[in-house]
Amino acid sequence: MKIAISLALFLCTAFGYSQDKASSTLEEARTRWLRGNYAEATKLYQEAAGDAETAPQAQVGLAQVAWSEAKWDESVKILELALKKHPKDPDLQAHLAETYFQRGKWDEADKLADAAIATNDSHFLARWVKAKLLRDRGNLKEADITMRWFVRTYSRLDNEDKPIQVGEHLLLVGLAGAENARWHALSNQFKFILNELYPDALKFDKNLWQVEYEIGMLLLEKHNRPQAIEAFDKALAMNPKAASAYVGKGLVSLQEYKLQDAEQFAEMALKHQPGLPSALKLKADVSMIGGDFLSAAKMLKEATTFNPKDEEAYARLAAISRFTDHPEGIQRQIAIVDQFNAKPAVFYYVLARTLEDRKYYEDAEKYYRKSIELRDDLSAPQAGIGMLYLRLGKEKEAQVALNKAFELDRFHVRVSNSIRVMKHMESYETIETPHYIVRYDPANDRLLALFIADYLEEIHAELAKDFQFEPQEKVLFELFSSHEMFSGRTVGLPDLHTIGACTGRVVTMASPKAKGLLRTFNWGRVVRHELVHIFNLAQTNFLVPHWVTEGLAVRKEGSVRPPNWDVILRQRYLAKDLLNLDNITMGFVRPRSPSEWNLAYYQSYLYVEYFIKSFGIQNLGPLLDAYGAGLSTDAAITRVCKISKLEFERGYLEYVRKKVESINIAPSQANSAVAKTLEELIKEHEEKPEDLEIAAQLADMYQRRRKSQDAKEVVAKVLAKDNTHPLASVVLARLQRQDGDNDAALKTIEAAQKAHPNDGKLLLYLGRLYLEAEAFDKAAAMFERGLETAPVDAEWLPLLIEVYQKTKQQEKLADALARHIQQDADDLDSRLILTQLYLNQAKFPEAEEVAWDAIRIDVTNIKAQAGLLAALSTQKKDAELAKMKERFEKNN
Repeated sequence: MKIAISLALFLCTAFGYSQDKASSTLEEARTRWLRGNYAEATKLYQEAAGDAETAPQAQVGLAQVAWSEAKWDESVKILELALKKHPKDPDLQAHLAETYFQRGKWDEADKLADAAIATNDSHFLARWVKAKLLRDRGNLKEADITMRWFVRTYSRLDNEDKPIQVGEHLLLVGLAGAENARWHALSNQFKFILNELYPDALKFDKNLWQVEYEIGMLLLEKHNRPQAIEAFDKALAMNPKAASAYVGKGLVSLQEYKLQDAEQFAEMALKHQPGLPSALKLKADVSMIGGDFLSAAKMLKEATTFNPKDEEAYARLAAISRFTDHPEGIQRQIAIVDQFNAKPAVFYYVLARTLEDRKYYEDAEKYYRKSIELRDDLSAPQAGIGMLYLRLGKEKEAQVALNKAFELDRFHVRVSNSIRVMKHMESYETIETPHYIVRYDPANDRLLALFIADYLEEIHAELAKDFQFEPQEKVLFELFSSHEMFSGRTVGLPDLHTIGACTGRVVTMASPKAKGLLRTFNWGRVVRHELVHIFNLAQTNFLVPHWVTEGLAVRKEGSVRPPNWDVILRQRYLAKDLLNLDNITMGFVRPRSPSEWNLAYYQSYLYVEYFIKSFGIQNLGPLLDAYGAGLSTDAAITRVCKISKLEFERGYLEYVRKKVESINIAPSQANSAVAKTLEELIKEHEEKPEDLEIAAQLADMYQRRRKSQDAKEVVAKVLAKDNTHPLASVVLARLQRQDGDNDAALKTIEAAQKAHPNDGKLLLYLGRLYLEAEAFDKAAAMFERGLETAPVDAEWLPLLIEVYQKTKQQEKLADALARHIQQDADDLDSRLILTQLYLNQAKFPEAEEVAWDAIRIDVTNIKAQAGLLAALSTQKKDAELAKMKERFEKNN
């Protein structure tokens, strides 16, 4: 597989440059260029161009600077004019050959590379151009011989005690050596390149940032992201304008699915080198993930205009043709690539990978196979199809492909991790149900696996009814006793920050007590969520829009949505800035803020709720079938709902309007300001000294920063104009308590709360003061009012629970706990208390329901088990009681 070298690389490195002949002016110019000081470098190169001896090298330097500044045509013109004056200069020939290669003028590049080699048989850059031409045309046998020339030359000179001491030459040896290692499964060669060869290049040329860039790209190829980032940062420390290094960082972000970061890095690269093809392709990848195929295609066409032989860009364009249901477009791109490459394995690999990213798994498998058919010596396609098989639950096929990939490249992190996971799972046992295959660690999770197996079938029946569909094949559910193994099975890397995942036809989940987790979680909620994805993906052949399946999954979780979601919805509705069906996917993959990510989930849920209320749950199945038939959202809605998408959106907005009107939200929360820095508040206060809210916020910030005197001065001015201003009163009370005057603080807040009876901040602060003073009835009154009038201003329920426990108000405690557990799916202790309360109150069905929920957090908890058994016993559910008793006794 060819290295993803920046398209600027040719003219970012003075290959073939003879340091022995260079004047001090040339050397200084080159240093300025490598450090990103392009204007100074240009001036020095122009000075050197006036000397006949250094003129050719100066012209090369001027072309390199022009290229670095994205003056592509000017760079070519400089070299062409210089070559007319010096027609036999091999350095000019080689650099112009590299330029032509990057622009897709391969015949011209070939002739110039041959001419340079005829003059200087050991011209490194000319031979590198020749090697790439042979490789990219599919003449692999000759390409292999040419790549090996670099390795053999390096070894020969080293053996003759004449080691290469030119940084640019060592870099080229590393690039060619990496290709040689890929083609011949020489994994140890990668280690040598990274640990010895490239460090030597930097030793001889400390400014050669391209070495750090290539280190980063090689590490990224092996999915070693932390060290790749470190290398890219080192490159940028040398040259802050190194556009390709920003692209490298963007590729890391893309692998981590941090799409906003990836796009920002692409923009930074394009700022320094407008039109840089690698940056355009990165940005296109982000756009494709978000479903913006029009923008992606525009950027990719710009890349192919720059280089008409960019097979990676054509591969992405082919994928877009598939996404937009234009199969003839795929054949058109294939025909273009076939004209210049006899073995376009890279094209098919990138096409497969791009299709896989959007869950076109069947097509991806076909093109991975085509890539392997053309080049079975490449690790990447083998790794790609192996990871795809893991997604699809084809673990035997995956093992074959991954073992092959590992033989070819033992440094590929995802491959080695996945093989390690499969080794780890050899001791796992299996429970098979009518619709599921559950694999688990018998040493840790036998009891849990039994409950999960039952629950899967229970939820399966519900979903089959809702969607009027069920997957044809049994679904694989894998339960891991280590979060590291769960992450490795899911993405091939140890840093997945979640606990459950649907990878295609497989559900993976870390056990609630898995090694590496900080706390237990409600595994029942995770199972419900992920099974929705399994059903939706199967029913639509993986074509379900993201918002549909996430909305359905959130609905199936069953818990009340977080209160702050209502705040976000209200604010965005009033600002007329809600997401819609055209851009809601971007809220998931490229949110403008953390709150927009939450909004995307909430609006998806509301879209689903609106659909069900307006068109009936019986139409969910037909809607998913429409997507499975390849219909767009517009067409699917028209078919199922019998109205246009525009009419659907109007109905949805009316539904949201009613929802917003029903949200019980305090004015203090509705008008809450965005968090500001101290400096911003000081500036705003200076500009608007009469604005009491800004002044109160400034006093609050001063007090939190322990600038008590400043806080006192500002808050005094606010209260002089409004002696019960809510926030200012809270700040004053904190200052009074800080000075030891608790009575004064209480009076301050009581007076302010009397004037503003429903202000959340005052209710919360006054309630806490009463709680501290053990005035429980007064504290309860404040917290109860706060829950009613300002539900999103604080966590009222935990505070009420504390008060009710202290005052032994069992009925109120049970009601508060019941509401609380709806908002906190993972709180085991509250469920245990509530189970016992319901048993004491003879509410046995309610006790059973809560006990089951506790079991779905920790099946091994003795109190949860006892609560469930007691609830079953009191209801005379003898068969189930006997089953649970036996299960607990055998597996505790």
